[in-house]
Amino acid sequence: MSRSYSKVFGALALLGLCVTCRANHPPLVHMGPRPMPQVVRAGEVVSFLFEVEEPDGDSMSFSWQQLPKEPAGRFSDPTARNPTWVAPEVAETTTFAIMVIVEDSEGSAIVAQGPGVIVQAPASQAP
Repeated sequence: MSRSYSKVFGALALLGLCVTCRANHPPLVHMGPRPMPQVVRAGEVVSFLFEVEEPDGDSMSFSWQQLPKEPAGRFSDPTARNPTWVAPEVAETTTFAIMVIVEDSEGSAIVAQGPGVIVQAPASQAP
């Protein structure tokens, strides 16, 4: 077989492989994560209104985080789609950014962040 024919067959083979290829799309967040309630005291539980879909039908994984990292609140399950979060003890009123990294099984990822959670400091007690 001549070189020109082998190049043509090679190109056709590559084109044939790409016909079955599909573009991977990242997950789409439709809402949230929106904390409910948004203002809490230490020890209170916050849930999140969070709606996300994967347009290609891929499975998704979740990684929830808070900033600042300390004092640390507690997620019921930081890898769940919709965990709850228990507010930490704070010395002064602090706003926590709660974010989630959503990654699909093909490696596309997004970061979603809603309004901050305000954790109120305990009321000062007069002597």
